[in-house]
Amino acid sequence: MNTQYPTHSVDSEHLLTFCKATAESLRLDILRVLSVESFGVMELCHIFDTAQPGMSHHLKILSSSGLLQTRREGNSIFYRRAIVPSENPINHLMTSLFESIDRIVLTPEIKKRCQQIHRDRAQHSKEFFKKNAARLKKNQDLIAEFSHYSGCITDLLSNEHQSRNETVIEVGPGESDLIAILSARFNSVLAVDNADEMLNRTRVRAAQQGLENVGFFLGELSDLETSHQADLIVLNMVLHHMSSPAHVFKSARQILDAQGQLLIVDLCSHNQDWTRDICGDLWLGFDPNDLDQWAEDAKFEKGQSAYLGLRNGFQVQVRLYLQTSK
Repeated sequence: MNTQYPTHSVDSEHLLTFCKATAESLRLDILRVLSVESFGVMELCHIFDTAQPGMSHHLKILSSSGLLQTRREGNSIFYRRAIVPSENPINHLMTSLFESIDRIVLTPEIKKRCQQIHRDRAQHSKEFFKKNAARLKKNQDLIAEFSHYSGCITDLLSNEHQSRNETVIEVGPGESDLIAILSARFNSVLAVDNADEMLNRTRVRAAQQGLENVGFFLGELSDLETSHQADLIVLNMVLHHMSSPAHVFKSARQILDAQGQLLIVDLCSHNQDWTRDICGDLWLGFDPNDLDQWAEDAKFEKGQSAYLGLRNGFQVQVRLYLQTSK
């Protein structure tokens, strides 16, 4: 009988550190909550009703064992569950652990507190748009003016050879010219926004340009899961305003037809914290791998992509995700 040995040897200390890190119920619950979400230290303190020193201790143990990854958002650090690299000598063990952790049933109280954080984030974003709707486009143009990357979007859409009969949803169109491009390409476009002030500005812009095939919906994308279907969902520079980007992918999955597509246009990760103040950004761009992971979790496949560096140092990513079956 032939014995198969792993390609990468396992260090006993590494394995011991890993086992110790997972031998605590609170840390398992933390890994469960962070399976598809990113939370800051104080948010996790609220979710688990734990004092900050104790939470920081647990997060340090989980991070040191390779179970968590961190991401700096300006002056804040957010934690997420690590993506298991194939070259990790205990990758099979980690993958099996995560699969088991994902079967943990969170208590109603923990679920309620997670939802409260999402509501708080969303409310913060809505309040910002309510106060700053009149100057938002000017502020956003300081970061990424639509004309600078619009060609990437139109080229990508042209390469897909979509039918004009398709139905499109654009989330958070604001005063961008993209709504006019979509209106010219497709028979039906639905503009969705959770901020009445911003949706009204889209209405005015559509009326000024005579866009008669554009409808309007006040609410979240998730509100459409049981009532609408679409062939294409577009988020142009709005994902970084969403309280839970991972949930956006899952909502899109429920709304899109079997061959539907999700188009994400957003900034790559950056450290320009001032964008929070002038544009109300919740997230400082995204690592492309994060988008890919959220897409994979929602059962999308990667399609076309393009990256465009801007003179001011920001980089725009244009990413298309596909689903082939429900």
